Amino acid sequence: MKWIPLLLVLTLTSSRADEPVGMRFFVGSWQQALTESQRLGKPLFVEFYANWCPPCHRMAREAFPNPAIGNAFNPHFINYRIDAEIGEGPELAKRFAIGSFPTTLYFTPTGDIVHRAVGYAGVNSMIQQVKLVLKMPPMRRAIRQQRRRS
Repeated sequence: MKWIPLLLVLTLTSSRADEPVGMRFFVGSWQQALTESQRLGKPLFVEFYANWCPPCHRMAREAFPNPAIGNAFNPHFINYRIDAEIGEGPELAKRFAIGSFPTTLYFTPTGDIVHRAVGYAGVNSMIQQVKLVLKMPPMRRAIRQQRRRS
């Protein structure tokens, strides 16, 4: 009888580990995100947002926790979010000519921008967009190089 609570805990723990997850975000500075992208040979997905932006909040609420988004982005990208109005955000928003929110940028591991998207059109649109981005020659090269490293 003493092993039943342990079995229950193990079952609950393992079921949580198997649950699908949404988008995982890298935590750190912009330079650290770039370094991680280069270290792993993975492209970088970056969302520029502002706290006052309703479409940004909708994207964060609908898309980022969605398991389909996690499946589409996590294996292929280092995912990163930048608040364009605090910390290093204003300088980066200026550097990358961010004029409205949300704006998402896709970078190769070497830091070259491959694609820019403005606005949020829903989960399905994001999944279609990432499929197109992954087919772009610079991204295909980066992914092939990443697989060789693994």
